[in-house]
Amino acid sequence: MAVVVPAAAKSGSSPPIAPDIRYAAAAAWVKPPPSPTTAPTPPEAPVRVAYFDTQERITASGEDVFTAYRMKILKPEALPAGNVSVTWNPSAGQATVHYLRILRDGVPTDVLKTARFRIIQRENGLEQSILDGMLTATLQTPGLAVGDEIEFAVTIHQRDPTLGDHAFGVRQLPVQGTPGAFRLSVAWPATRGLMLKTSKDLAVVAPVTTGAEKAVVYELRDPVGAIATEGAPPRMDVRRLIEYSDFTTWRDVSRTVAPLYTKASQIAPGSPLGAEIAKIAAASSDPVARTEAALKLVQERVRYVYVGLNGGNYTPATADETWQRRFGDCKGKTVLLLAVLRELGIAAEPALVASNGGDGTNEHLPNPGLFDHVLVRARVGAASYWLDGTRMGDSYLDVVSPPIFRWALPLTAAGSDLEAVPARPFSLPQLVAIVDVDASSGFDKPAVAKVQHVLRGNEAYQIRTQLGAMSAEDGNRALKAYWRQQFDWVEAGEVTWRYDERHAALVLSMRGEGKPEWTGDALKGHSLVVYGAGFVPPDKLVRPKEQDQTAPWATEFPRYRCWATTIRLPAPGAKWYWTYAATPVDRTLGGVAYFRASGIRGTVLRTVMSREVLVPEISAAEATSVNTQIAGFDNNMSTVSQEANKNGVMTAERDPLPFGDTADWLGLQTACARPGR
Repeated sequence: MAVVVPAAAKSGSSPPIAPDIRYAAAAAWVKPPPSPTTAPTPPEAPVRVAYFDTQERITASGEDVFTAYRMKILKPEALPAGNVSVTWNPSAGQATVHYLRILRDGVPTDVLKTARFRIIQRENGLEQSILDGMLTATLQTPGLAVGDEIEFAVTIHQRDPTLGDHAFGVRQLPVQGTPGAFRLSVAWPATRGLMLKTSKDLAVVAPVTTGAEKAVVYELRDPVGAIATEGAPPRMDVRRLIEYSDFTTWRDVSRTVAPLYTKASQIAPGSPLGAEIAKIAAASSDPVARTEAALKLVQERVRYVYVGLNGGNYTPATADETWQRRFGDCKGKTVLLLAVLRELGIAAEPALVASNGGDGTNEHLPNPGLFDHVLVRARVGAASYWLDGTRMGDSYLDVVSPPIFRWALPLTAAGSDLEAVPARPFSLPQLVAIVDVDASSGFDKPAVAKVQHVLRGNEAYQIRTQLGAMSAEDGNRALKAYWRQQFDWVEAGEVTWRYDERHAALVLSMRGEGKPEWTGDALKGHSLVVYGAGFVPPDKLVRPKEQDQTAPWATEFPRYRCWATTIRLPAPGAKWYWTYAATPVDRTLGGVAYFRASGIRGTVLRTVMSREVLVPEISAAEATSVNTQIAGFDNNMSTVSQEANKNGVMTAERDPLPFGDTADWLGLQTACARPGR
């Protein structure tokens, strides 16, 4: 079992570094554990929890979090519970172990008499470029066997050096049905304002005043499983959540954190960074070009490393520090970008966001812990841009991807309210698959396939980085393996890749040969399913009746993909002419836009198809409408086929070709776009 220092509640001033784990009895304020429950244990359960108890106490000198549990090992697969670990930040507090016991037939054995926790100094997240300063102490409980109970308790004291005396946190009781007693209590000085809020599935508990303290206690005894709402947005599935905060408004959070960024973004006289800014200023007076150059400097010349040392979880390194050492986390990169933009005359401000989207942030108490990322909002003329220094490849503002987060908290000296960020779909497809199959040599001959994939977004840049690090031979093998997965009927010959910086796009190309999967014969005519020209119908959106039927449904937003196919057909012969089945599509269903256009001229067939998710969610009523329309959804595969020639025609030329051989698939407007988009 692992106990991790709670990262949400912050208070006090900077303590001395305490790298050693301590051993002592629990403090006098700690209450006895909750009494056992009597519910039967499921017959196949590997472990039975007697209790899991968390007691938090907020004081003027910081916060103490007492965590204790007792559980019985019922099956061998539960023996890893004896691998006990404690994680804490030594620059912000201290870990004190109270006891670790084995109970066998009711007789306790004090494990700490013969064993001690070992502190691991290694940074656990080093491979992910994370330097957070956390320490982990571990102990492999000796002698633990099936049938034993293990009992453990620890207190972690923490004092945050950054946000003064503010306290805030989010906790959750178990959401799965589990026999046992589960308790969470929070205590704080009675004179201190602290707001409390729980999710709707928890009963309201009034604080109780005892002496100079107030406290609330939440306890679940043999809880049944909380019923989740399938397919709902994250905010609809908040269960058994308890939160507290002494920030009264989001403006309080904004103006508390803002000075950290104002101070850190000041450039010292004679700073080497000033010379870089002067180069950008001399190169262009255009605000757009200056902003692009500033973003490129931060993204490409300063590598990303998360830094959370010595209170750095909230405190950014200065712009000069980040530039000098050439690495920084989102805070350091944001400060650096702010400093450069300010010197270039570009209005900009930092903003806290949640990298997972933050759906429902507005429904929580004001709490800086709800955000895990910070970036810059720059204003260039009448336009605003969300600029993320931790990304790569955003060299041009007109191709910067729209934000996926739903809420942002601008950090300003006067304080800003939480802002809703309008959901905007991608302006360009994140994938364009361009397939050109030259089957003109005949049905029984290999066709020449030329394929390109145009990729955008973080995945594209990651693939570019991986390919760039490979030798030519390894890169060639990796690309051929990629194309085998995409087109198993083609033997890849020449494979190449390139990155188009102007359009922020990775272009993967392949030329090879293979036999298309023709059906039919010379007597009945030939037919071929057109690659990338058939839609998959939407899934039926139905929930079990015990779930909330009025809840909205989340979509795959943002997602935008396009497929463009050309097939160069064999000469039809005197007996046949070419026709095709690919009904034009231009409809929106369930927040998804479906588009398909096709045409044939001579022996050239072309189709273009796109699927674009327009909104993050749809209502329950819209979901019902989707269900009623699935039966009529055109999910037929597009085909091209020979038809008996009775009128001397060569092709059924009923639709114009949707694009030509010189189509631009990298530009800001392509054949993928729906009419009027």
